[in-house]
Order: sequence, then structure tokens, then C-alpha cells
Amino acid sequence: MAAAGNFDCRVVLDREGPIHDVAWNPDEKEFAVVYGYMPAKAALFNHRAEPVLDLGTAPRNLVRFNPHGRVLALAGLGNLAGAIDLWDRKSKSKICTIDAHGASLCAWAPDGRYLMAATLSPRLRVDNGIRIWHYTGAMVFRQPIDELFHVEWRPAPAAQFPQRASLSPVPQGIAVSSPAVSAKPAGAYRPPHARTRPAADSSSPRSLSDMAERKVFGGGRIVPGAAPVGASPDMLAKAAEKKRTRNRKKAKDVASTGEASVPAPAAAVALAEPENEVEALKRVRQLKKKVTQINALAARRDAGEALEANQLSKIESRSQINAEIADLLTKFSSIST
Repeated sequence: MAAAGNFDCRVVLDREGPIHDVAWNPDEKEFAVVYGYMPAKAALFNHRAEPVLDLGTAPRNLVRFNPHGRVLALAGLGNLAGAIDLWDRKSKSKICTIDAHGASLCAWAPDGRYLMAATLSPRLRVDNGIRIWHYTGAMVFRQPIDELFHVEWRPAPAAQFPQRASLSPVPQGIAVSSPAVSAKPAGAYRPPHARTRPAADSSSPRSLSDMAERKVFGGGRIVPGAAPVGASPDMLAKAAEKKRTRNRKKAKDVASTGEASVPAPAAAVALAEPENEVEALKRVRQLKKKVTQINALAARRDAGEALEANQLSKIESRSQINAEIADLLTKFSSIST
């Protein structure tokens, strides 16, 4: 609404979500809005609420015009990454993006050429300090402070600093030192309580089984199916000879006792004698179920199917199971099957 009351309108925003910030241009003819769910959208409107410039979509929550209204800062501070986009209002183009990581405040200098960002306590109690950039993106000042609660420019009227026809040249920036990167490899994670201790030798045993393996083979852990690490050819030959000796002894024992490698026909398992008709009836039903299964195996054998040794032994035990059924029916003649 105009001050004279002759015009009013409603600003229509094309994105759902909260309005993060609004700022009027000092020339009083336009304003910028940051709105919508993150990543938020920023746009420039004229004094009749008509969109003039789309400033894009990004994680931003603050907008500031410089005192002359020529350069606009679009920032994502606080819990955001701290990036600041600087836009030239005259050319409607982005000048640069500044990395102000951790900053919770930004403000333009009265001359409109320098932007200050500060990290303040108690929001962030580490890396407090001040950083100042020229609007071309060159950092010109940096001052770390142990604990900084607030900072602002000394007030001065913008009329003392006449606006230039073009942006001022880039000043000589300061060298920003990056954290030194340790040449030591990161290695495996070590819990805090073990970081003060000397690192364990990777060749040392870590368990009792590891100790036993290394005592025998003098090397690393044993992988099943593979030769032990560190084992000499002589040790491997001795181990193979021991295995062959065990196999020969086992074959000799089988031959002397006459036991075949295939299990003998399984006889019916001797169970406790049923004490009453109820138990006898249960036993008979179990045996008949087993006979039914054996008959199915016999049918498969008669059809020419090759059965395994344990299946053949079950077929051979069929007569013994039938005899046990007959014996139970004789003892408990009153059983109804």
C-alpha cells in the first residue's frame, strides 16, 4: 500500500512454506523475498508486487541490499551451510558465491562495497570471529576471536560514499590458510581410550586360536581349503603325509572288522513295551505310517529308480516292522485299528 493510500495489492508467492526474510531496496522501488520450504526460493518484486527477477532456489534464509541498493546478498546462515550469493541488481546477474561457513550474522559496510560475516556466541562457541569480503568475492580481512557476542559497522550515512557508475575493482585479498593435512595415513578406527597407547602390531596374534595357528605354522591365520600363510614346503608335506596315514589306517580297520562304508540295514528301534492299550494303539499307528512310507520307497525301486543306501535299508526292515505290528495286535487283541 502506498503512503498516500491510493494503491494496495497482495503479493502472490508461487511456493508453499514459510517466509524466511523480506528486505526493501533503499531506492524504495522494489523488495526481495525469501520464501518456501528448503531449498527456499528468492525473488525480486517491484513496488506494485510484480515479479521482476527470479533469484533461484537454494538453501537460503536471509537477504540484504547494500546501502546503495546496487548489490544484493542472499545468504544461508544459522543452521544452514553459510553460503552467500552476491547479485548485481543493475545487470541482474550473480557476481559470486562466498563461503561463510558457520556465520550467524552478515552486514554491509556503509560504503556498500564490503560485506562482513561473523560467527557469534552462544550460538556457536567455536571458530568465533569476523570475516570481511569485497563484493567481488575477495576476502580482505579476517580476525579470529575467542568469544564474540556481537559486532556491527560504525554508522555512517551512505551519502558520504557516492555510488560509482561501475563496480569498484577487486582489491588485493588476503591469503586464507587451509588446515594442514596430516601425512600420516588414517588407518583403522581406534576408540578414544586406546588412542594414547602404541598401535598394536598387525602381525601379533589377537586371540588364543590365532596364537595356536601361528605357533604351529609361524604365520597368519588359516583359511579353510588354502595353505596356511607362512607354512614351509616341508611342513605342508608332513601334514599331507599324516592325512594319508590316517586314511590308510581307517580303511584297514574297516576291512578287518568287515564293516562296510554303507550303513547296515536299520533294525527297528527297540522301544519300551506299551503298558496299556492306548500306548499300544499309538505305537501301531506310528509303525503303520512307517510301513506306508517304506511301501512308497519300494514302489519307486520297482519302477527302476536308483535309491540311496539308507532308503534300501528301510525297505529291508519292512518285514521286521510288520512283525512288531502283529505282535502288538496279538498282545492287545482288543485294539481297534
